[in-house]
Amino acid sequence: MFPLGTALLPGEPLPLRIFEPRYRAMLGDCLDGPDADARFGVVLIARGSEVGGGDVRHDVGTFAAIDAVDRLPDGRATVVCSGTARFRVVEWLPDDPYPRARVQTLADLEFTDAAHTRLRDQGARIRELVGDFARARDVDPAELQAIFDDSSVDADPVRTLYRWVASLPAGPLDRQRLLEAADADAALDALTEAAEGFAARMQFGA
Repeated sequence: MFPLGTALLPGEPLPLRIFEPRYRAMLGDCLDGPDADARFGVVLIARGSEVGGGDVRHDVGTFAAIDAVDRLPDGRATVVCSGTARFRVVEWLPDDPYPRARVQTLADLEFTDAAHTRLRDQGARIRELVGDFARARDVDPAELQAIFDDSSVDADPVRTLYRWVASLPAGPLDRQRLLEAADADAALDALTEAAEGFAARMQFGA
């Protein structure tokens, strides 16, 4: 497990620099251990810091698949990962030699026709917001608005929702709320909150 100061969303890239001895050991086990699995869990730190241990962690996180690794002889490494499935921690184990836990994979959210419609409506609202943001800065809005294109809503609404929240300036707790969503309506509430947070930042010039 890798506790971080941000919540990783499924489908989101995650570059990391591995330098602490405990995470060097974790990376080695992920890549070379007897039960090697080229992934690890990422959870948001509720209190504490990323370095040194002693942190308090949220119990819902995301598996990070290891896509590329550049390792130095001393074990330090640069790693590129991508978020895959959500999980819930069933039991935290001793942090020896690194944070570990027993986890249960969470099922993907199920979207009804009404949830599809709501997601598409939210996309239109967000495109309007980013268009206003771009025009206020004399920037062509087309490129920013394309990030929130809704062409994938029907085929993959879950990944579309995660991608949109990842592309907004959402805080870690907003992202965590999305990860913990029990159903599509709760996830869409998290998207709405992220969009309204973006609108508020625009209003106050942040």
